[in-house]
Amino acid sequence: MDLPFAIKKFFEVLLYPSGIVFFFLLLAFLASFSRYRRSQTRFLLAVAFVLFYAFSTPWLPRIMLHPLEECYPEPSSSQIAEAQAVVLLPAYIASLPGLELRERPGLETSKRLLAAMLLAREYRLPLIIVGGGWPQGPGASYLAEIASKFGLKRVEAYDAANDTRSSALVLRKRLAGRKFLLVSSAYHLPRAVYLFRRAGLEPIPYPAFRLVVSGKVSFYDFWPDPFNLFRANRAMHEYLGLAFYWLEDHIPFFERGKHGSHAGPQNS
Repeated sequence: MDLPFAIKKFFEVLLYPSGIVFFFLLLAFLASFSRYRRSQTRFLLAVAFVLFYAFSTPWLPRIMLHPLEECYPEPSSSQIAEAQAVVLLPAYIASLPGLELRERPGLETSKRLLAAMLLAREYRLPLIIVGGGWPQGPGASYLAEIASKFGLKRVEAYDAANDTRSSALVLRKRLAGRKFLLVSSAYHLPRAVYLFRRAGLEPIPYPAFRLVVSGKVSFYDFWPDPFNLFRANRAMHEYLGLAFYWLEDHIPFFERGKHGSHAGPQNS
């Protein structure tokens, strides 16, 4: 992992809901050592509690995710029929040595991979492209190997593309003038489509996984759950990414790094 990437990720996680809650808890912890700052300590603890409860119950994460996940509905059969390939953008892929192949894809990546393989078979699409590896290892190649074991003949892996933007740039020549299905999680598609279109490509967005599933309200919706905090973090990650790329396109200062930096794995 290079230094600029590590620095970027450090400041990024500070702006996550979990990072903001931790920041206020840290301030309260430091203030507690002074007997003259009891009111400040109580205030900081109250802010941390309110933020933690808001982000770890489903209501606020759903509000954050809804505009992202509803941006691109599942395309119609006629739209899918126009595609000439499937491009899969993975999320987490384990790169630790000694793991079985089936243990490497994370839950979200497995759902994206399954959707890509089903689309390729059902619509007889001739090619699956896995764009995006993992900074610690050849992530895309693992997924390509899994797809080949399911009988898919033409699967290409691009491990050098280790984030969404670099995937778009690496695949720019390969997919120029061709329509293709861009398979990712629903919340990630707005940023992915924006970057692929900015690279001059014609993606057909296909949501393969959703973090918000409607259902009946229950007691557990009022009780903190770390999964809700995770969902809030994912939403903030996407909003920060969209804001950064908007700044790149509209503020000259950011133009210098527009085509050179890599931001990490696909959600990436």
